Amino acid sequence: MKERTILSIFIAMIWLTSCVTNKKQFGQTIIENTVDTTFSKQEILRIRSIDNNVFDTATFLGIEQIEIKYRLFTPKQKSKVKYPLVIVYHGSGAIGTDNKSQLGLLQKLFASPEIQAKYPAYVLAPQFPTRSSNYAIDTVRNVLRSKSSPCLNSVLQLIDSLKSNLNIDSSRIYLIGFSMGGSTVINSLFARPELFTAGISIAGIPQFDNTQILNNIPIWLIHGIDDTENPINSDEQFYKEMDSRIRFWKLKATTHDNIFSALILGETLPKWLFKQKKTKIK
Repeated sequence: MKERTILSIFIAMIWLTSCVTNKKQFGQTIIENTVDTTFSKQEILRIRSIDNNVFDTATFLGIEQIEIKYRLFTPKQKSKVKYPLVIVYHGSGAIGTDNKSQLGLLQKLFASPEIQAKYPAYVLAPQFPTRSSNYAIDTVRNVLRSKSSPCLNSVLQLIDSLKSNLNIDSSRIYLIGFSMGGSTVINSLFARPELFTAGISIAGIPQFDNTQILNNIPIWLIHGIDDTENPINSDEQFYKEMDSRIRFWKLKATTHDNIFSALILGETLPKWLFKQKKTKIK
């Protein structure tokens, strides 16, 4: 009887710990806006000042014959060690073919020496020659929805190619993007749910087709409540229709253009992403 009681208590403790962990990882949180300090502004400038040349340059031609320019950061490697792959999608302001405009704050954050020291990974920064996601009103929900364009298929083919040719850990392939790039994170998860481990969409517009296929993929939505460019109500609807594996940060007094602050820089994003791992690769 005593052994059964101890076992019951042990099981209950595990269950409670799991509940607390899930509550921290997932769910909706409204966050007060914090005034940017001089330190955080300097930190943003420091990240932006990282040399573009830490990324190699390359070009990929997919089945659709759409040429994709991209940059790739390669971690300092140890023999026989597989590394995660972080794909960072840019916003609409970086559309083009110069193969440098897409190297913004998020791309350089994940390639920075401080983050690589704790979270070594390949960092892929593709540049879309046209919009990767387009928006229209969802007449059923009365919110904006996104739809991917053919150039995204070429980037997905690029990811498959890198996965086959580099020392990438297939259980840890992560997505993150801002604005149009945040929308493209969600589009990519819908297109290839078996490929990706987790995704972070910052100020994006989701799609709503067959949301149940994403039920087992951890997703983090970050959106400014005062965003008028990509209104938050689309993400609110997406969160409402999804299962419990959604983390949703709603940032008070935050617009589309001032969403990046000390609150979500530093280790905040990589720490959460790198906790996520597929238990089974299809």
